[in-house]
This record gives sequence, C-alpha cells and structure tokens, in this order.
Amino acid sequence: MESLLSTLASQVKRCDDEIVLLSPFFEGDGFGRLADVLLDALERDVSLTIVTRYLADTGSHNYAVIQSFMDRVAAEGLTSRVSLIDYTVWDDDTPITEQHQNGENPKFTLHAKVMLFDTRAVYVGSANVTDYGFNRYLEMGVLLEGAKVTSFRQLCDHLLDSEGAVEVRI
Repeated sequence: MESLLSTLASQVKRCDDEIVLLSPFFEGDGFGRLADVLLDALERDVSLTIVTRYLADTGSHNYAVIQSFMDRVAAEGLTSRVSLIDYTVWDDDTPITEQHQNGENPKFTLHAKVMLFDTRAVYVGSANVTDYGFNRYLEMGVLLEGAKVTSFRQLCDHLLDSEGAVEVRI
C-alpha cells in the first residue's frame, strides 16, 4: 500500500496550476517531508494556497513552521505564487490580546484536512501536516479523482471567499 506521503507527493508532481492545502496543524518534520516537492511545484508556476488556523498569531506553532517554509520560498524568489490564509474566527467581544493560540477559544476555526490538486484530484482525510500525521498515527483518507473533485473545489472556493478567510503575509 502506498503511503500517504508518497501519494500526496505524486499528486503534487502532477499539478499544473494550483494546490490548496487545508490543515489545522503543521509541524516542522511533517511539513518538511512535503516542502521540497512543493517548492518544485512553485518553480513550475503552480500556485500554492495554505489554509490553517492561528496563522495571524506570530507566536503560534503554525506560524513558525510556515515562516520557515516561506523563508525557503523567498530565497527562491517564489513568494508571489503562495497565498497564506488564517481561518480563525473570533467572537466580537474577544479582546485582541486573547486572540492567539494560547488565549481564548475561537468562535469557529478550521479542522478539515484537505489537499486539492488542480481540479483533477483531492485528498480528504484525518492526517494533519505533522510527523505524527504522516508517520506515526493510523490515519484514514481517500484520494478522489474526476467529477467528484468539483464539490471539493467549490467548498474550497466558498471557504476562501468567506469572511473567516484572512490573508496573512509572512
């Protein structure tokens, strides 16, 4: 059975236009396993959108992991091909000082794990972009291809067009 990581890497290599990666949790070792193949895709003019939570919180673990990746992206001059989206919705009365990973609980946030490859394929599963998600936990997911991808494309478009999706620059 092909591992999840090799399946995702194979799909990234087949992309011609766009990759959308949704995950609530990123960790350096796990994301590092995808970083090289994602950089190769960026060099082929494929755009990458990363959607996660707490990305506007510069003290969050996700921020540190994505910042490390973006340093590599910047060194290659490819930042224009990457969009970073924080999907963390706070109650209106949550003080700004509590709107961070270790503060108040958000009103609504991302927990989905989806990776969209052009409009050709989509992975939907339980694995976060972490070493545990890729290597240590028993995770389940499916790779869908063909017409079934359309509804996930529409879901991603809806999410990215919603008020909760806030673009972040790192």
